[in-house]
Amino acid sequence: MPGLFALSIDPATYKDTFLGDLFWGTFYNQHLGEAYAGLSTYSNGEFRIRTHRGRFRATFTSDMEGLDGTEGIGYCGSVREPYFSDTRLGQLSICFSGNVTNLKVLVERFKSLGHVFTRGDDIEVLTKMVAQGSDVIEGIKCLTKEIEGAYSMLILTSAGIYAVRCPSGQWPLVLGEKDGASIVASESAGFANLGFRRVRDIEPGEVVLLKNGRSESKCKIAGGRVKVCSFYWVYTGFPSNVFEDIPDSLVRKRLGAALAARDIRRGFVPDVVIPVPDSGRFHAIGYHQEFCRQMMAGKVNRIPMYDELLLKYPYAGRSFIPQDQKQRDKEASIKLLASGEDCSGKTVVVCDDSIVRGTQTQMNLVPKLRQAGIKAIHFRISNPELRSHCKWGKTTRKGEVLADRIPEIADRAKYLGVEDLEYNTIEDLAAAIGKPLDCLCVDCGLNQQEGR
Repeated sequence: MPGLFALSIDPATYKDTFLGDLFWGTFYNQHLGEAYAGLSTYSNGEFRIRTHRGRFRATFTSDMEGLDGTEGIGYCGSVREPYFSDTRLGQLSICFSGNVTNLKVLVERFKSLGHVFTRGDDIEVLTKMVAQGSDVIEGIKCLTKEIEGAYSMLILTSAGIYAVRCPSGQWPLVLGEKDGASIVASESAGFANLGFRRVRDIEPGEVVLLKNGRSESKCKIAGGRVKVCSFYWVYTGFPSNVFEDIPDSLVRKRLGAALAARDIRRGFVPDVVIPVPDSGRFHAIGYHQEFCRQMMAGKVNRIPMYDELLLKYPYAGRSFIPQDQKQRDKEASIKLLASGEDCSGKTVVVCDDSIVRGTQTQMNLVPKLRQAGIKAIHFRISNPELRSHCKWGKTTRKGEVLADRIPEIADRAKYLGVEDLEYNTIEDLAAAIGKPLDCLCVDCGLNQQEGR
């Protein structure tokens, strides 16, 4: 799920530095994608576009010259974007997050009409579809009727930046502002550091235009049922992010607390609770806090220590993002280090957001904990069982997830090499987020054959 950022300024009232806000605004979405980074800007009738392979800050720190302008978009993700095209609607720079599930059908349709493709991927097809409209907004409406899948999108034009969130609302876009400037981003995590106020989430199906430092809602495209990605609160978003007015960190602590409450009810108190860094930290904090709350209420007389026995090396990448299994395994093997402390004889609860494929846990995490002398490892997983791949994004593929390969939880625990394994339920997840289950996407927690 790539990170998107858009900036529009009014030069007459804007007091900061365009390239500074564009650079750091894009940078604060880096955790959503590491393979490629890109910027595109517009000024005085001229588009500029620059893309690099690798992380945004490392590749763009010395390559911002000549990108100044009044509107700009940034991208951090898995492919080379923004994508630039000269169309009958004028020149367009587009970046996109999501997945078009009927991509092959659409590509073949355009080929039959004489279109030529250089990439044949989502962004090229989306650009062609936008260009079929009588104007950009009509093109967006046509696109929404034709594609299957979910997306958020930024379109830089000579008339401003169009920010689009698909009618299902699967992936977020957030609107922010300060004097003389308006922004849209995948997340609000970095807004305060740049002096921006979080205004609101762009609504499902809404198209917002940024121009001259202001934002204007242009239309709202009706669609099917809204189903916002629940996993965004559990893992995808940075902990300081606020999505749909709900802080990611709060949801994670509530999920950890639900797991602790279950252990307390059955009389299980570990010696230590630890997170898998960094993804499990707030889940482990929530687990520990629930024991503290119940002790203060006189319901328990002993609580586990909170500790960090696994350390993430700060210069390692995110092992969830790479598409190739060998790359994921390599990142997992280098990113986690045991603390070096002797934990002989300890019973430890390990909190994490989710277990997806399980290979990193089995091959790297558990052996490192065993080497520290831990007697018993009890895994507590905040997200419900991931029982199928996500067809709305591109982080998992069909047949990869552990629960699909090993349906029984006890067999899964044995495969991972731990004493036991517990998950929250889908109902626990909805309660932690504070939204009705019927407006959340929990498709990854359902079998392929199941429906809602």
